[in-house]
Amino acid sequence: MKNRWFALAIIFIAFLQFPLNWFSVVPAFGGIVKDLNISFTQIGLIVGTFIAGYGVMHIPAGWLAERYGMRAAMIAGVVVETIGTAVTGWAPTFEILLVGRLLCGVGGAVTMGSAVGLTAAWFRGKELATANGIIQGVGFTIAAAIGLYGWGMVVDALGWRQAMFAAAGVGVATLVFLLACFPSPPSSSDDVLEGHHLDRNSLRRIFGNRSLWIMGIALLGAYGSYFSAANLLGSYAQERLNVAASEGQAIGAILFFGGIVGGVIGGWLTDKVLGRLPTFLIACFAEGAMFFLIPHLDLLGLQIAAAVVGVGLIVAFVPWVSIPGEADSGLTISDVPTAIGLMLSIVAIGGATIPPLFTRIASTWGFDAAWQFQGVVSMGFALLALLARSKRTVDLGVARAAKPG
Repeated sequence: MKNRWFALAIIFIAFLQFPLNWFSVVPAFGGIVKDLNISFTQIGLIVGTFIAGYGVMHIPAGWLAERYGMRAAMIAGVVVETIGTAVTGWAPTFEILLVGRLLCGVGGAVTMGSAVGLTAAWFRGKELATANGIIQGVGFTIAAAIGLYGWGMVVDALGWRQAMFAAAGVGVATLVFLLACFPSPPSSSDDVLEGHHLDRNSLRRIFGNRSLWIMGIALLGAYGSYFSAANLLGSYAQERLNVAASEGQAIGAILFFGGIVGGVIGGWLTDKVLGRLPTFLIACFAEGAMFFLIPHLDLLGLQIAAAVVGVGLIVAFVPWVSIPGEADSGLTISDVPTAIGLMLSIVAIGGATIPPLFTRIASTWGFDAAWQFQGVVSMGFALLALLARSKRTVDLGVARAAKPG
């Protein structure tokens, strides 16, 4: 297969089952509460168990891809997530349902790492950020939206258990599709299929790579602040502006669907206009600026702020997720899944800590202080990216400055 865009289309389709099977359980929460006789507060455990499996598995997922190859890893990820979704639908007890969600998270992490690695194999040095924007921004948001909003109709029509089995059926169809159409990477990237690259040298390249650690921390503030806004901005609008619940929910939807636009803009700015670092910094600062403005905005202003936050996070994420696959990263293609796993593990700290800090500050000093806190951490952590400029970039800058004329 010589056409990299056709290969990207295959990766895109295979990737969709991951966010779908992440979010398709949300419309089923009402039926789960009733059928398994659990309290509504236990719903949080269903969400948290998926995230636990997803977060803990990031780095082991990369090791799996390095040891057995990305083809085997992606197929394994789809299989595990499909089994997890089926277990969710079958679960006779709450505890077994949690096992199903844990498996879904594990499978999702493996799929994510392999998708990033495969994309790098085809697009290293060739519009890599654009390709990642299509997968991680457009693809993720579309599939998550189908799970969150479209799957409610499936639940209403079939019941929550059958709806979960239908979501697992999407995983089975994806597996068959991958087995039939998996894109063989360019000859220069044969290690993607072969595996057997997990050794001391690969671990040294990845865990000794200063830029991966710095950039993981640099996105931490904007990443965690995004999740606070996604969950609480609509409720804030209802409390502060006395708007209807439907208008508050619409603000959350605006923020969420901004990921589609952000994926396209992030890839274009990174590959064609600004480059990785400026795109990342501008996006994080745009998101941070909105948090400073939120206490002073009316409903229309909050809708615009939600759009900027939603677009901004994904615009920053696109060059960020492309870093391990770039030619100047100091990594091989086979290193990419573990490298992005390391970065995702670091940035997950923001997703776990900033929303609780936001609510603590809001309850103690008020919402205005909480939004300002998020503006500070979004911008402050992003500035650390200035320390991660590659040696190659610095050398090129020196050479250009020294060149006469």
